[in-house]
Amino acid sequence: MQARASRCASWTVSLPLEVTVRDNGSGVPADLLPYIFDPFVTTKLRGTGLGLALAAKIVGDHGGVIECDSVPGKTIFRVLLPMAQAEE
Repeated sequence: MQARASRCASWTVSLPLEVTVRDNGSGVPADLLPYIFDPFVTTKLRGTGLGLALAAKIVGDHGGVIECDSVPGKTIFRVLLPMAQAEE
């Protein structure tokens, strides 16, 4: 297992757990990419735009980060989470 670090403000958080989802669809438009985790952002006619915003909220509430890299034909979502320490 590879550890990752994400810089937040002036402190570093270790996020060793990574879950990756990858698809080969049309991709996320580049102009929309910075906003996909904001509420009510959608490209679907009947979409609410709450799915990714809710996912980001849940991941953030657990001390993690969600990221997206996208080009036509390849989109990767990464969820990075901290690992709980064993209780003694």
